[in-house]
Amino acid sequence: MHTETRYVALEIRVLERQDAGYPVEFSLDTGQEFPRGFLDPAFLPWQGSDDARRDGTALFRWLTASAPAAAAWAAIRAAHPSCRVRLRIDAEAPELHSLPWELLYDDSAGRAPLAVAATDATPFSRYLAGAWRPGSPILQRPIKVLAAIAAPDDLAALGMAEIDPVAEIDALLAAVQGLDVEVTLFPALPAGRETPAAWQQRVRMASSAAWSLPALEAELRRGAHILHLVAHGAFDERSGHGFLVFADEQNHATTVEDTQVAELAARLLAGGANELDARLRLVFLAACESATRAATDVFRGVAPALVRAGVPAVLAMQTEIEIATSRAFTTAFYRALLEHGTVDLAANQARSMLLAGERPDAAAPVVFMRLNDGRLLGRRGQVLGDQADSFWSTLLGNIAAGECTPFLGPGATAGLLPTPAEQAQNLAAEFNYPFDAAVDLPRVAQFVGTTDNRRLRMAVQRMAVAGFKQRLGLPAAPDDGRQPLERVLAALDWSALRRQVFESDLYSMLAELGLPLYITTNADNFMELALRERAGAEAVRSLAVDWRTPVQPGAARPHFDFDPPISAQQPAVLHLYGTGADPLSVVLTEDDHLDYLARIARDYEYLLPTSVQSALASTTLLFLGYQLEDLDLKVILRGLLTKLDLERWGMLHVAVQLEDTPDDPAKQKELVQYLQRYFSKSKIDVYWGSTQQFVADLYARWQEYRHD
Repeated sequence: MHTETRYVALEIRVLERQDAGYPVEFSLDTGQEFPRGFLDPAFLPWQGSDDARRDGTALFRWLTASAPAAAAWAAIRAAHPSCRVRLRIDAEAPELHSLPWELLYDDSAGRAPLAVAATDATPFSRYLAGAWRPGSPILQRPIKVLAAIAAPDDLAALGMAEIDPVAEIDALLAAVQGLDVEVTLFPALPAGRETPAAWQQRVRMASSAAWSLPALEAELRRGAHILHLVAHGAFDERSGHGFLVFADEQNHATTVEDTQVAELAARLLAGGANELDARLRLVFLAACESATRAATDVFRGVAPALVRAGVPAVLAMQTEIEIATSRAFTTAFYRALLEHGTVDLAANQARSMLLAGERPDAAAPVVFMRLNDGRLLGRRGQVLGDQADSFWSTLLGNIAAGECTPFLGPGATAGLLPTPAEQAQNLAAEFNYPFDAAVDLPRVAQFVGTTDNRRLRMAVQRMAVAGFKQRLGLPAAPDDGRQPLERVLAALDWSALRRQVFESDLYSMLAELGLPLYITTNADNFMELALRERAGAEAVRSLAVDWRTPVQPGAARPHFDFDPPISAQQPAVLHLYGTGADPLSVVLTEDDHLDYLARIARDYEYLLPTSVQSALASTTLLFLGYQLEDLDLKVILRGLLTKLDLERWGMLHVAVQLEDTPDDPAKQKELVQYLQRYFSKSKIDVYWGSTQQFVADLYARWQEYRHD
C-alpha cells in the first residue's frame, strides 16, 4: 500500500455583504482561525475573459486583497503545503456563487505559482451548509456506475448537439479500463441495435429501454454508487430553476426540473443502515449549466438541489461546456478517482489536464462535496502476520462470542477532535515552548504543566471543544472555554446531531458489535454515548481508573468488580487515563505517564475490576488508533499487559491497527516480533490502514457475517 498525502483542511468562508464588504474567514481543521478580511464589492459584476490564467489571478487577488486575508493565506501556504480547500459561500451571498472560483491562481511574489483547483497539493471543492449526512467511503467492489444517457431523437431539431450513447460509453469504458467497475447503461440500447463487441462482459443493459424518471429510479434502486448522467441542461433565469433535457417513452425531448431530480435522490437516500454500502454516493452531471444557481437561492439549480437532497458529492457544469471538453474531463476524472478514491483531488487532476490543453471552459466542472476527507472509495487495509488469511474469521468469531476487547487510542477521534500532534503545536504556540519536537504532546504538556498544571488542563479542554466545533462547522459559544467536552456534547444533543452529520460514525459502528467491555485511553465520552444510544442510558456503565489517589499505609486493598456483571446488554467503558469531566485525572504530561506506569504496574489488581483483568488475559485484544511510538501505548504494554499471565489464561489473539507500517517485509516481521515481546505466544495480527478504514472494513464484514 502506498502512503497517501495528509492534508490539513482549510475552509474559506465568505459571508453576507456588510458595509465594509463581504467578510472572508480562513480557518483550519486544527482549530486555528485567522483574523477576518473583507472583499471589496466594487470588484463586481464579474467580467471574465478568454484567458483562464488572467481570470484566476484577478479572482485570487480580490480574495486576498485585504491585509488579514493575505496574511492568512501566506501563513497557511507556508505551514501547510498540502491543504484541502473548501470554499463556503453563505446562503446570504448567492451572487458570488456564479464566479469561476475553480480558476483561482496564486502568482504572489516569493511563492511558487499555484492553480488552487488544478493542483494535487490543494484539492478544491465547494460546500453548501446544511443538516445532511456526508456519506461513507465505498468498500464494496465492483464499483457500480449507472450511466444514464439522455439522447432524444429530436435534439438537432431543437438546436442542440446530438448525443451519441455509444461514444459516451466508450469514453467511460476507456476511463475505467482494467479497474473493478461495473457499468450499466440506462436506457438499454433499442431492440435491434447491435451491442458493440468492446462492451462484451463490461456493460450491463438496464431493464428498461425507454426514458422515464420512475424507470431511472427503479434502476438506481438495484444498486449504484455513481450516477453518471449525460444530458443537455440549462438554467431558467425567470423561474430560477435548472432543468435537464431527458426523453419520453417515444424518445422525444422533454424537460425535467431540478426539484423533480432532487426528490428522486431524496427518496433513494432515505433507506436503512443495511443499505449503506450500495447507496448513491456521487452524481456526475455531464450537462451544461447543471451547477448554476438562482441569484437569490443557492439551492435552486440541479446540482445544488441534489446537494440539499443529501447526495454526498455532486460534480456538475456551471456554464456551457463543449462535448469534447466534457468527455476529456470525464475520462481524466474517473481514471484518477478510481485510482485513489478521492473526489476533489480527482477533479483537480482532471482540470489540470484541461488547463494544460488551454481549454476555455476549464472552470465549468464544479465539485460540491460533503465527503469526509474527500474520499469516495475506501480501501481495505492489509493484514500482516503468519496467519493473515484467518485474521477476519478469527476476529469475527470472537466478536460473535463476545470475546473481544477494543482499546481506543487517539486515532479513534480523527475528524472529531484535534490530534495529539495538533494539540502539542497549539500548546507550544500559546505557551512559547522553546524546544524542538513541538508535536510531542506529553513533552510539550510537561513544559507547560511544570509552570501551571491547572492552566494546562484548561487549555487542553478549551482546544478540544474548539476543535470539535470547528470540524463540525458549529458556532462557538462564549462559555466554550469553561465547559468540558462532555457538557458541550450534552447541550448539543450529540446523539441527534450525530445522525444528521454522519451516516455511520466509528463509535456507532463499534457499539453495533455488541461487546461487553470497551477500554479507552481517550478522555472523551463518545463511546458511552454510542452505547447508550444502542443499549439505553441506564444500561451503560463508565469507570475511570483512580490512579492518582494514594493508598494509605496499612489500608486494605480490596478487589472489586462491576455489579451487575458486564454483558452485551449492560456494557461498560473503562477509561484507563482519566476523563474530561475531571481534568486532573487525565494522563497528559511525561510525569503523568511515569507515575501512571509505576502505579498500574504495582496495583493493577486493585485498580482494575476483576472482570477487566479476566478480559485482558482471555479475549482478543483489539488496539485501534495507536502508533507504536505513542507513550499511551507503551505504558499499556509495559505497565499493564506484562503483569498478566497470558499463557495461563490461554489468550490467543491480539489485533493491532497501525496507520504507519513499513513496506519492507523484513521490517514488517520485526514489527510483529516487537509486539510478541509483550504478548508472549499469542497470535498477533497487524492491520495496516487508518482507524476509520479498519472500523469501516470491520463493520462491513460484521454485517455480512451476521447475515450469513
